[in-house]
Amino acid sequence: MKRLLFILALVVVVAFSGCTEQGKSPDELKALAVESSDNLSSYRLSSSVDQTIELKGGENASDAANITTISESLSTESAVDLVGFKAWVQGLRENSLELPGQPANVSSSQAIVYQIGNSTYLQEDNGKWTHLVDPTPVEEIWGGGQNNQIKALAARINDSQLEMVGSEKVGDLDSYKLKVITGESDYANLYNSAFSVAVRLVQYPVFIPSINRTELNESSQIEKYVWLAKDNGLPVKYQSLIDFSMTPVIVGGLDPSSGQMIMFNESLSLGEVSVRIESTDLYTDINKPVSIVLPEDASKAEAIYPSALQAASV
Repeated sequence: MKRLLFILALVVVVAFSGCTEQGKSPDELKALAVESSDNLSSYRLSSSVDQTIELKGGENASDAANITTISESLSTESAVDLVGFKAWVQGLRENSLELPGQPANVSSSQAIVYQIGNSTYLQEDNGKWTHLVDPTPVEEIWGGGQNNQIKALAARINDSQLEMVGSEKVGDLDSYKLKVITGESDYANLYNSAFSVAVRLVQYPVFIPSINRTELNESSQIEKYVWLAKDNGLPVKYQSLIDFSMTPVIVGGLDPSSGQMIMFNESLSLGEVSVRIESTDLYTDINKPVSIVLPEDASKAEAIYPSALQAASV
């Protein structure tokens, strides 16, 4: 009986292995992504970025009562017509500051942007439109895939090492899910992200921060994934996570009497800071017709040229 069960199991394994899909290798997919993204006509993009910063202070830093939390999120919806030289973006930014023992202070803002040829139209919360004109020829602004974010992503992953994870559906598309292996450039970007957070916390140039790079790298978690369509290799989804802890110190600041930056004799610790940044990009309607129509109110906005901006700043 046991021998019969073993033979049946072996038959099932052989049968399924014979039907297993022979997929492309990561290197083949990278090359296909670059090739397929070179001549796109249009696409839509939904993006989100969420950043949470926790400042832990006091004797018991792990106590929630001693944690200040700063949360920021940005979500955008966009459509790009690469043939007609048109783009539309609508974004919503939300910020929250929660101090120990106090209710969260929440704010939000939104904006709508149209890029039509060499003109940029911007509408902010007040509803007023601003029309900026770039004197650069339209072909230079849009040529070479300047506004083709799918092509830019394909180029980035082509320079990265990929590891096959498996197959998943993204919407209705059968896709390969691949992990982007963390490289040296990722740790450089990690340091830049951490330093930008430290700069904001100390209100540079009022104070100058410093970060222990070894501590930063050892505490970090970096994960990146990309989904490539099985039929043409185009990137249809990208996801990243950066999580790290650091203990920034203030090493200098602005001398109000002289207006010059000076270094302090002793550094001042800000305490432990934890940061988590998550982002997702989802590409849809690739090479499908996109209708981008400039609102009538926007078309009536007075055009502003760089020369006018320069004159106003003098």
